[in-house]
Amino acid sequence: MEISRRDQPRKNTVALVRWKKQPGEHTVAKFIMSSILGLFLCLFLMIFLSGLRSFGAAVLFAFCFAALLTVRSVMAQRKFMRGLTKRINETIAEVTNSPGDQLSVRQFQHMAKSGEKLPLVVSGVPGLHLHVARASTLEKHVPEKWVAVFTVVPPENGTASFDRLVAAAINAGPGTADARAS
Repeated sequence: MEISRRDQPRKNTVALVRWKKQPGEHTVAKFIMSSILGLFLCLFLMIFLSGLRSFGAAVLFAFCFAALLTVRSVMAQRKFMRGLTKRINETIAEVTNSPGDQLSVRQFQHMAKSGEKLPLVVSGVPGLHLHVARASTLEKHVPEKWVAVFTVVPPENGTASFDRLVAAAINAGPGTADARAS
Protein backbone atom coordinates (compact mmCIF):
# COMPACT_ATOMS: atom_id res chain seq x y z
CA MET A 1 0.00 0.00 0.00
CA GLU A 2 1.55 3.26 -1.12
CA ILE A 3 1.06 6.59 0.55
CA SER A 4 0.15 9.24 -1.96
CA ARG A 5 2.25 12.37 -2.18
CA ARG A 6 -0.67 14.43 -0.91
CA ASP A 7 -0.82 12.42 2.35
CA GLN A 8 2.87 12.86 3.11
CA PRO A 9 3.77 15.74 5.43
CA ARG A 10 5.83 18.67 4.18
CA LYS A 11 9.58 18.79 4.63
CA ASN A 12 9.55 20.77 7.89
CA THR A 13 6.76 18.77 9.55
CA VAL A 14 6.54 15.53 11.49
CA ALA A 15 3.22 13.72 11.75
CA LEU A 16 2.40 12.57 15.29
CA VAL A 17 -1.03 11.01 15.02
CA ARG A 18 -3.34 10.26 12.11
CA TRP A 19 -6.99 9.37 12.47
CA LYS A 20 -10.19 9.20 10.49
CA LYS A 21 -13.45 10.87 11.30
CA GLN A 22 -16.35 8.68 10.27
CA PRO A 23 -19.24 10.36 8.43
CA GLY A 24 -21.81 9.16 10.99
CA GLU A 25 -20.14 10.69 14.06
CA HIS A 26 -22.52 13.63 14.39
CA THR A 27 -24.25 12.99 17.71
CA VAL A 28 -27.33 15.16 17.11
CA ALA A 29 -28.07 13.47 13.80
CA LYS A 30 -27.48 10.07 15.39
CA PHE A 31 -29.86 10.93 18.24
CA ILE A 32 -32.60 12.03 15.82
CA MET A 33 -32.21 8.92 13.63
CA SER A 34 -32.21 6.68 16.71
CA SER A 35 -35.34 8.34 18.06
CA ILE A 36 -37.15 7.78 14.75
CA LEU A 37 -36.03 4.15 14.80
CA GLY A 38 -37.18 3.92 18.43
CA LEU A 39 -40.57 5.34 17.49
CA PHE A 40 -41.02 2.71 14.76
CA LEU A 41 -39.91 -0.01 17.16
CA CYS A 42 -42.39 1.29 19.73
CA LEU A 43 -45.19 1.26 17.15
CA PHE A 44 -44.40 -2.37 16.40
CA LEU A 45 -44.22 -3.27 20.10
CA MET A 46 -47.61 -1.62 20.68
CA ILE A 47 -49.15 -4.66 19.03
CA PHE A 48 -47.89 -6.92 21.79
CA LEU A 49 -47.56 -4.61 24.82
CA SER A 50 -50.61 -2.62 25.85
CA GLY A 51 -48.53 -0.37 28.16
CA LEU A 52 -46.95 1.33 25.15
CA ARG A 53 -50.31 2.33 23.62
CA SER A 54 -50.21 5.92 24.91
CA PHE A 55 -48.52 8.95 23.41
CA GLY A 56 -46.40 9.63 26.52
CA ALA A 57 -45.14 6.05 26.70
CA ALA A 58 -44.22 6.09 23.00
CA VAL A 59 -42.28 9.36 23.35
CA LEU A 60 -40.55 8.13 26.50
CA PHE A 61 -39.62 4.83 24.82
CA ALA A 62 -38.26 6.60 21.71
CA PHE A 63 -36.28 9.08 23.83
CA CYS A 64 -34.74 6.36 26.04
CA PHE A 65 -33.94 4.16 23.05
CA ALA A 66 -32.18 7.05 21.28
CA ALA A 67 -30.37 8.10 24.45
CA LEU A 68 -28.99 4.60 25.02
CA LEU A 69 -27.65 4.35 21.49
CA THR A 70 -26.24 7.88 21.44
CA VAL A 71 -24.56 7.71 24.86
CA ARG A 72 -22.54 4.68 23.80
CA SER A 73 -21.21 6.44 20.71
CA VAL A 74 -20.44 9.64 22.64
CA MET A 75 -18.52 7.67 25.26
CA ALA A 76 -16.58 5.86 22.53
CA GLN A 77 -15.70 9.20 20.88
CA ARG A 78 -14.54 10.66 24.19
CA LYS A 79 -12.40 7.61 24.90
CA PHE A 80 -10.89 7.86 21.43
CA MET A 81 -10.11 11.58 21.87
CA ARG A 82 -8.58 10.95 25.31
CA GLY A 83 -6.34 8.31 23.73
CA LEU A 84 -5.23 10.69 20.97
CA THR A 85 -4.58 13.47 23.47
CA LYS A 86 -2.59 11.10 25.69
CA ARG A 87 -0.39 10.05 22.75
CA ILE A 88 0.20 13.67 21.79
CA ASN A 89 0.97 14.67 25.38
CA GLU A 90 3.49 11.84 25.71
CA THR A 91 5.22 13.01 22.54
CA ILE A 92 5.22 16.65 23.69
CA ALA A 93 6.76 15.65 27.03
CA GLU A 94 9.40 13.57 25.26
CA VAL A 95 10.35 16.24 22.73
CA THR A 96 10.22 19.33 24.92
CA ASN A 97 11.42 17.58 28.09
CA SER A 98 8.85 19.54 30.09
CA PRO A 99 5.78 17.62 31.23
CA GLY A 100 4.02 20.92 32.01
CA ASP A 101 3.14 21.49 28.34
CA GLN A 102 0.14 19.17 28.41
CA LEU A 103 -3.00 19.55 26.34
CA SER A 104 -6.46 18.87 27.65
CA VAL A 105 -8.97 17.07 25.47
CA ARG A 106 -10.96 20.30 25.15
CA GLN A 107 -7.86 22.23 24.00
CA PHE A 108 -7.08 19.49 21.48
CA GLN A 109 -10.63 19.59 20.10
CA HIS A 110 -10.42 23.39 19.88
CA MET A 111 -7.17 23.12 17.94
CA ALA A 112 -8.81 20.66 15.54
CA LYS A 113 -11.76 23.01 14.94
CA SER A 114 -9.87 26.30 14.72
CA GLY A 115 -6.61 25.13 13.14
CA GLU A 116 -4.54 27.34 15.42
CA LYS A 117 -0.98 26.39 16.31
CA LEU A 118 0.39 25.74 19.79
CA PRO A 119 3.95 27.11 20.11
CA LEU A 120 6.31 24.87 22.09
CA VAL A 121 9.75 25.55 23.52
CA VAL A 122 12.46 22.90 23.24
CA SER A 123 15.31 23.42 25.72
CA GLY A 124 14.50 27.11 25.91
CA VAL A 125 14.50 27.56 22.12
CA PRO A 126 11.21 28.42 20.41
CA GLY A 127 10.43 27.14 16.96
CA LEU A 128 8.28 24.06 17.39
CA HIS A 129 4.56 24.33 16.71
CA LEU A 130 1.84 21.74 17.17
CA HIS A 131 -1.27 21.94 15.04
CA VAL A 132 -4.04 19.76 13.75
CA ALA A 133 -4.83 19.75 10.05
CA ARG A 134 -7.20 17.98 7.74
CA ALA A 135 -5.31 15.68 5.38
CA SER A 136 -6.36 16.13 1.79
CA THR A 137 -7.80 13.19 -0.06
CA LEU A 138 -8.62 12.76 -3.71
CA GLU A 139 -11.48 10.31 -3.27
CA LYS A 140 -15.06 11.34 -2.62
CA HIS A 141 -17.32 9.83 0.04
CA VAL A 142 -14.50 8.74 2.33
CA PRO A 143 -14.08 9.59 6.00
CA GLU A 144 -12.27 12.81 6.77
CA LYS A 145 -8.62 12.21 7.58
CA TRP A 146 -6.94 14.31 10.25
CA VAL A 147 -3.33 14.58 11.35
CA ALA A 148 -1.64 16.18 14.35
CA VAL A 149 1.65 17.66 13.19
CA PHE A 150 4.79 19.20 14.67
CA THR A 151 6.04 22.01 12.45
CA VAL A 152 9.61 23.14 12.90
CA VAL A 153 10.31 26.82 12.31
CA PRO A 154 14.00 27.58 12.82
CA PRO A 155 14.74 30.79 14.70
CA GLU A 156 15.99 33.66 12.56
CA ASN A 157 19.58 33.59 13.86
CA GLY A 158 19.43 30.25 15.61
CA THR A 159 21.60 28.25 13.24
CA ALA A 160 24.32 30.88 12.87
CA SER A 161 24.55 31.58 16.60
CA PHE A 162 24.67 27.85 17.35
CA ASP A 163 27.48 27.38 14.86
CA ARG A 164 29.43 30.27 16.48
CA LEU A 165 28.87 28.77 19.93
CA VAL A 166 30.23 25.39 18.80
CA ALA A 167 33.22 27.04 17.11
CA ALA A 168 33.99 29.07 20.24
CA ALA A 169 33.78 25.95 22.40
CA ILE A 170 36.13 24.04 20.08
CA ASN A 171 38.67 26.90 19.78
CA ALA A 172 38.66 27.68 23.51
CA GLY A 173 40.41 24.46 24.46
CA PRO A 174 40.29 22.67 27.80
CA GLY A 175 42.72 25.01 29.62
CA THR A 176 40.62 28.08 28.91
CA ALA A 177 37.44 26.56 30.30
CA ASP A 178 39.19 25.61 33.59
CA ALA A 179 40.70 29.06 33.95
CA ARG A 180 37.27 30.72 33.55
CA ALA A 181 35.65 28.34 36.02
CA SER A 182 38.14 29.22 38.83
